[in-house]
This record gives sequence, C-alpha cells and structure tokens, in this order.
Amino acid sequence: MSRVQWMGLAICGLALLAAVRTETAQAQAQTDAAQEKGANGKQARFKEFLDKANEYDKLRNSLRAGIPAVTKKATAEEIQKHQEMLAAKIEESRKDAKEGDIFTAESQKAFRHAIEHAYSGKRAMKIDRTIVQGEPVKLDLYVNKPYPEKIPATTVPPTLLQHFPKLPKKIEYRIVGEDLVLEDTESRLVIDIFQGAFPNAPPHT
Repeated sequence: MSRVQWMGLAICGLALLAAVRTETAQAQAQTDAAQEKGANGKQARFKEFLDKANEYDKLRNSLRAGIPAVTKKATAEEIQKHQEMLAAKIEESRKDAKEGDIFTAESQKAFRHAIEHAYSGKRAMKIDRTIVQGEPVKLDLYVNKPYPEKIPATTVPPTLLQHFPKLPKKIEYRIVGEDLVLEDTESRLVIDIFQGAFPNAPPHT
C-alpha cells in the first residue's frame, strides 16, 4: 500500500473517530437531560430543599403584618426601618434556627451533585474567575443573623446557578469562601449555611 493510501486511510479513521465522539456526546447530553426530568432528576433531588425554602418564605410573608411597606418612593431610612423591623420579627420567630434546617443532609447531597456536574464541564474555570472577582474576603456568618451590609455579596455565577433550583423572591444564594449561603435580601438575614459546599473553591483574600 502506498503512502498516499495510508494517509487516506488515516484521515478517514480520524473523521470516523470524530463522528463517533460527537454522536456519543450528543447521546450523553440527551441522557442527562432525560435524567434531570425523571424521577431522580433535579426537581426530585431538590424537593426537600424547596419545600423548606418555601416554608421560610411563607413565614416571612406572615411576619410582615404591622410593618410599614416599602414603596418605590421609600427613602433610605424607611427601607432600613422596614428591614430592621422584619429582621427582628424573623430572628425572634426562628430563635432556635441552626445550620442544616434548610440545607439538610439530603439537600446537601443534591447541591454537591449539582456543583460537581457544573464543574465537570468546560466552563469550570470561568466559574472560578467569577467567584474570585466577586468575593473580596472570608466572612464569619451565622444563621439567623445579619449578612454584613458593607461587604459586597458574591452571587452564584449564571453557569453554576442554572444547576440550582429557583428560589422564592427576595431569597438568594451567596458564595462565601467554601460555603454556600442563603440570604434573605429583604431582611438581610442569613437563612442557612452549607459549609464546605465548595471544597475546591479558589483562594480568597
């Protein structure tokens, strides 16, 4: 067989291998999508977490009674007063709150699965860069206590957020060092903390 023929066969082989890999990747993507919608998919894995997050949302809504509402024309002082009054009522109502009340053991497994899945893709480095840019310090946070107002909050990057369940309004995820935090943005209280959610988190300053 001539050299030209060998080269032709090699090129054909490479093209076939590329096609097989593409087909395999597409099949895996379809399988992943089907699993996410199935009995063991994202919605099922996060059911317990969402149930508890919604319970907190209902509690907060019930505690707004008697507190002046914040309008679009509200002043900074009025917003702060609303925040402080609501926070005081929530702190009293959840005085026995502790880590793991919402981020239960089962829920933590679901988040670890989601984080590992997100970091297994090509966008892992982009996720890390976004976290580094948004997180200036390591904070000591406590459940049912205020999130420091003067410290910029690090939100979850969109490429990672798409793997997490959607939260009720005015509740957001925060990344603090290796921890995943739930913050009530209306009262500025820390709802719960999942310590060590990001064991391979990029260095913080």
